Amino acid sequence: MKGNVCFIYKENKISVGCDYNENMSEVCKRYISQAGMDPKSIYFIYDGIKINENLTFKRLINIKDSKRLSINVFVYDEEKDKIIINNEYWDKTNYNFQKYPNLKYELEITDTNSKYGKNDIFEVFTSYKNNKEYIASPNVNNDNMDIFSLFDSKKVYTLQGHKIYIKTVRYFLNQKSLNDYLISADEYKIVIVWDINNNYNIKYKIDTHYGYYDDICSCLLIFQNNYNCIITSTNNSSFSPEDSETKIYSFENGQLIKYVNNSQNHCVWYLLSWLNKKNNTNYIIQFGNGKIIVNDLEDNEFVLDLKIKNMVANYYSGFIYSKDDIDYVCSSTSNGLIIIWNLYNKTLYKVIQSNNSSFYHIISWNAKFSIVADYHNSSFKIIDLENNKIISDIKYNNIPFRCIKKVNHPIYGESLLAGGYRYIELFTII
Repeated sequence: MKGNVCFIYKENKISVGCDYNENMSEVCKRYISQAGMDPKSIYFIYDGIKINENLTFKRLINIKDSKRLSINVFVYDEEKDKIIINNEYWDKTNYNFQKYPNLKYELEITDTNSKYGKNDIFEVFTSYKNNKEYIASPNVNNDNMDIFSLFDSKKVYTLQGHKIYIKTVRYFLNQKSLNDYLISADEYKIVIVWDINNNYNIKYKIDTHYGYYDDICSCLLIFQNNYNCIITSTNNSSFSPEDSETKIYSFENGQLIKYVNNSQNHCVWYLLSWLNKKNNTNYIIQFGNGKIIVNDLEDNEFVLDLKIKNMVANYYSGFIYSKDDIDYVCSSTSNGLIIIWNLYNKTLYKVIQSNNSSFYHIISWNAKFSIVADYHNSSFKIIDLENNKIISDIKYNNIPFRCIKKVNHPIYGESLLAGGYRYIELFTII
């Protein structure tokens, strides 16, 4: 029995045969010279998501279904064909990136996840060191961070370092050094950077010195254009001048470098970084009260103020995606709106509304669909971005979902993790 491995390279499709028990990585290395590509620059994409390269068709069929004997392999070409799956940049030649996510409940990962924070109350990541998938989950019963294996949902590590409950955690990979990190923040405004490659040792423990009533709502690690830094934001409920700004720390020594002026946006609920490929400039996107603020990372210049007149709501989350060489930011709001902005011409692109909803975390599922956590209705909603409508509303045990993550489960394949009020639940494709 044979299957096909398909390369997409400079808009050309290259299809090669692959034996049933043959390692796909070896197949790719065998044929890689046809296109003059680096074997390290291959992404394996199955149904639109990245998979482990040490995979055979036999195993793939066992975990999916016996009728599927094809897989797409997309190539990273830095000069022309850049495809970054995790950051939602899509190549127009990708085939399976518009499939509807027909999801069903599968199993519970844990009932000890954090019940605090707004968006990133857990994180899913693939360790670059061993290429295994994990879930980082702040433990609501203590001050630790639990690391679960995605494969069997068993706890494999416990990270100790915080002295009070953790409110946010995110994962970042330095593409140049190939070191990966977790960054977390707690109720005392202490930020910890965990070095995954070094047995999760603490690289930095930073007291951000935000005000007593402030909360750190989001953190970032940026490794772009030789500018490596740690960024934190607060909801600034104290409104004290020294605490009204997003802070940037050096990743080289953990020391404060500067403030990002957000005086027009006292509360910052979520942070994203954006590399504008047209001018090769790094920006920070701050999601706040009634508006989104965009600042130049290096010179601190205020660039964009994206807001809808007379709208009173919080922008709680967002993601960046590209379409027809234009970058957009898709955002979710506390009053049930999905708002998409064109980052290049600074204009409103589209608005999708859900009555009586409060949207928290939003993710891109593929080029057509998005999924957003609706805290008010204890559900998550699937959004058709092309046709501007909400097409399904999924509930489970009345859990008020706040955080959702797309994953490629080693057993169930393309899946969704949804978390809220202690629980992290796994939903799989029907």
